[in-house]
Amino acid sequence: MKINNTKNLKKIFLNISLVAVLFSTDTDYMWPTNASNTLTAFFGEMRPHRYHLGIDIRTYGKNGDPVFAITDGYIYRLKVSNTGYGNVIYIKHDDNNISLYAHLSRFNEKIQKNVEQLQFKRNSYLIDHLLEPGIIKVSKGDIIGYTGDTGGLSGPHLHFEIRDEINRPLNPLNTSLGKKFKDTLKPQPDFIAFIPLSDSSRVNGFNYIQEFEINDSSLGTNDTLSVIGDFGIAINVKDKVNSQPFNYGIYSIDLEINDEFQYGIKFDKTSFTQNNQIYLERNYELLELNQGEYYQLYKVSYQNNSFIDKKSKGSLIPKEGINNYKITIKDLNGNENYVKGTFVYDKIINPDFIVNELANGGWIINYKNIDNIDNIECKLLNSSKSINESLSCDLVNDMSIHKNNAIIINNTKSIYNTLEITLNTDKGKTVKHYALLDKKPLHIQGDLTINHNYDGIRIDYEENEFSGMKPSLFFQSDGVMKKDTLVRVSKNKLISNLFSISEFMKMSNISIRYETDTFTIIKDSELDKYLVKPGEYSEKSIINGQAFFIHDKKTFYDDTIIYSHPVNIFEEQSIINPFYIGPNAIPFNKPLKLIINLFDIKNQNKMNVCYYQNNKWNPLYTIRDETKVISAEIKRGSIIGVIIDDKIPEIDNVVPRNNATYNLGDMENFEIYLKDNFSGINYDNGINLTVNEKSILTGYNIYQKKILTVRLKDYLKIGKNTYRLTVSDNSNNTKTINGNFYIKE
Repeated sequence: MKINNTKNLKKIFLNISLVAVLFSTDTDYMWPTNASNTLTAFFGEMRPHRYHLGIDIRTYGKNGDPVFAITDGYIYRLKVSNTGYGNVIYIKHDDNNISLYAHLSRFNEKIQKNVEQLQFKRNSYLIDHLLEPGIIKVSKGDIIGYTGDTGGLSGPHLHFEIRDEINRPLNPLNTSLGKKFKDTLKPQPDFIAFIPLSDSSRVNGFNYIQEFEINDSSLGTNDTLSVIGDFGIAINVKDKVNSQPFNYGIYSIDLEINDEFQYGIKFDKTSFTQNNQIYLERNYELLELNQGEYYQLYKVSYQNNSFIDKKSKGSLIPKEGINNYKITIKDLNGNENYVKGTFVYDKIINPDFIVNELANGGWIINYKNIDNIDNIECKLLNSSKSINESLSCDLVNDMSIHKNNAIIINNTKSIYNTLEITLNTDKGKTVKHYALLDKKPLHIQGDLTINHNYDGIRIDYEENEFSGMKPSLFFQSDGVMKKDTLVRVSKNKLISNLFSISEFMKMSNISIRYETDTFTIIKDSELDKYLVKPGEYSEKSIINGQAFFIHDKKTFYDDTIIYSHPVNIFEEQSIINPFYIGPNAIPFNKPLKLIINLFDIKNQNKMNVCYYQNNKWNPLYTIRDETKVISAEIKRGSIIGVIIDDKIPEIDNVVPRNNATYNLGDMENFEIYLKDNFSGINYDNGINLTVNEKSILTGYNIYQKKILTVRLKDYLKIGKNTYRLTVSDNSNNTKTINGNFYIKE
């Protein structure tokens, strides 16, 4: 007998080669800043609900480096905003392309004067203005502004874009700018996922996504994947560039099945109308399962994405026998990597077994449907879902195959009380399965959840501690109580079969039941569910009238079930009982509006609709009126609660100091920093600053948490000056300060 210890994740074969890359324009562009040649983000990378459609140039945490026009042209658009691009310049060039420079700290002197005139004319700090051709001409290398940290960002940098003549984003590194970098490093794939796409599909015996690690070792014959039914492939991959410290997106991926083209994607150009395609191209279910970013290598319905090759196909259907796949991954500099492997159209053994304790304290696992065990792949785990440590079975000395169809193990490592097993038998390989080497628990705790993706709806149940038992799913349908199988796909997780939307809509009284010798443990779900359809407006009450949702005609791409159920969170911040609203694994096309009924709860104007993530409540933009309801929009399945925010915002480090004296030439701007620890500063209309009883145009630097002003000197006078500042947060908490200061020439 040979007992093999295998790693948890499979290993896939890689190859490398180089190809040439062609640039999309012959114009010799200048690099847009001397801040650095280091990029922190590439074109086509994923951002929440959108693509990143430019490059981010590192400024090493500082502002004020010059920004240059990349070639001749004229400025055709100027915009100043507290969010988004912040201070941004658009230039239309002689080659008809458009360049964009965002998050600027300030513009050059000429542009700054034009911007200030527009701000005063419109009596607004925020502007978005189109200029006539030729009003402000620029030449290659002209300084047009300075790097900064305005708008919505996580730190100072220059965001730079190139667009074609009709504003379609182009990959900037697919121009002469791409020659700026020496890059000999190939893209590095990390994981590959095989995704069942129907109720009858199985990957290695499970109707559940299977992920495998990729490295340079070959995938042996015994490790060939078993696949039944239609499925898809997705890949997790990053790219590196010489002397650059960050991970980047890739340029193109192609998938071949049995030497025939199956799918291709190239991040060269797109349209802003296709930004909502991001979660149809990256696998949304894996993202929501916190498994990372996967490029999905099959087309889905409702996809209209110009990145994807028009010849690309949908789900894979394996042929009889062994099938080969090859994934080719390229970066912009022609570096390639390959991922190769095989899958076979074949069933895999689902073992039927019983675990019993022996008189000597050991354990025996008897298999009913296996005649001859050839070898064992195994590891020891802790039964808790929160402990992921494992112990190699090589460290268990007393383990043997008994009578060809049983395993005997004397486990002295009591903390590792769960055995993960895969058997190789005379009839093939078994699915991965689990045995409890301990007493069965008397009390079972866990969470029942709904998993709704485009292929259907599944009931999931996750045990807090591995029970070693086989629970069943019970539900009522058409007036009849029915029982369905649950399959254990990992140590603590069990899943049901996939139900269609029509089947799930008929289900009620859903419960998980453990049948033991002495009692039945029931885990019930409290579930509201409604079917919504594209093109149809829906407004439904949920959670016993505590809330209701409004489904816009374009919220989802296809027929979808919106469902909700209570959630237990062990904290008492929310003034309503928290609830989950889904779907969880279907991307939203448009936001879903939620309305919360506060009934007789007071302080409605300080209530915030919030979502729970990373063990804390996060506020959503909340709309309040004179009624007893508040509303917000969500863009993904979320745990929802309502939190009171009655803390007054803080005004910090005010310059000018009270009663202090300053030179007129030194007073370019006030230095006023704001802080609000929950709902955030209302920077759109919650900042009111007057100097000498005259209103000042104000903006807000979100990153610095600092108030911005326009031409403050115009409001100052020699001698005594007064100011008054009122700041409100998004929960209507307000703070006002007054002060005096003196100006001398």
